[in-house]
Amino acid sequence: MPENESPAISRIINHEIILQHFGYWPDFHDAEITKVIFETHPTGRYSIAFLIDAFEMTKEIDERGYYKLSKHCTVELQFIGIQSLNFEGFSFQNVIFDLVFEESGDSIECRLSSSNGLEAAIIAEEVFVLSLTPTKR
Repeated sequence: MPENESPAISRIINHEIILQHFGYWPDFHDAEITKVIFETHPTGRYSIAFLIDAFEMTKEIDERGYYKLSKHCTVELQFIGIQSLNFEGFSFQNVIFDLVFEESGDSIECRLSSSNGLEAAIIAEEVFVLSLTPTKR
């Protein structure tokens, strides 16, 4: 586990999918949340899922002066057994500044800081990486 990686990452079910794609756990800086799904469950353990368009920002600069991007993908994260939720600012564009996971007792806390749009804080019993789909850009 890299020095800056939270122990909570290893508790995320299927986190290996993201590690395999990027080679590390990213902070999702400048990734965009394109879809949020709230679901109820008969068990009372409702869930929230985020669809995130993510990439890796390289140190290389293109001809226009922008950092080159690689490893484009769409990641779906699901939070089940929500214990606490703060969700505000969802907009036409929801750009992540960073996505931080920490342990909170037996649960996992996720803080989503925004550059634009959605800000969220979630404490959930479980977090899943439902999918990672490479995309072309």
